Amino acid sequence: MDTLHKKDKEETKKKLIQATGEIFMTKGYSGLNASRIAYAAGVSKTLVYRYFGNVSELFKAFMLQKDYWISFENGIEELLEVNQHDAGQELAKNVLANQIKYFLNNEQMQQIMRWQISEPNHISRGIADARERMGEEMLRIVDPHFKDSGVNFRALMAVSVAGIYFLVLNAKVNGSTFCGVDLNKEEDIEELQKAVKLLVDLAYEKASSGGL
Repeated sequence: MDTLHKKDKEETKKKLIQATGEIFMTKGYSGLNASRIAYAAGVSKTLVYRYFGNVSELFKAFMLQKDYWISFENGIEELLEVNQHDAGQELAKNVLANQIKYFLNNEQMQQIMRWQISEPNHISRGIADARERMGEEMLRIVDPHFKDSGVNFRALMAVSVAGIYFLVLNAKVNGSTFCGVDLNKEEDIEELQKAVKLLVDLAYEKASSGGL
């Protein structure tokens, strides 16, 4: 009986999170309320409060499920262990290249990022801080390689990650190119993936050869 109850609870939570995402995409954050979410999920409004406490926490649960960087949390130790051999060089290249594809193909994540930079609040700040903590975990194996090299790899990552967010949103919201790059074209997506990998390789090579 307990197992069945637990399964029902998890299914209900999934429905509420999914409904939250659907409403957020059509009506924005201001359109979220317990009654509307519960109706869309086909469950009682009281379950929003029972399982999440309030609508803000429910929305946070939705965002945590969608965020690319936070998705690494559960397997981070194993991920770092298998990437120790090259000080995280391949890991850095792969997470950037995969971020491009993930963000391009995830409309909800695109909407979340647009909301976060246009409506600052404690929820968006909490998610941003969670991303930072995940980044710090990954940089644990990277920092020693760049120590005293004169190469600021963290700054390079900041520009790369932020650039990916902008380029994707520019392509999806405006449908326009940037420096002739059109991320609505598969060939340009591949070229951008090659570019971020090249930046990482150049940074590692520069650090190995004595820095700037």
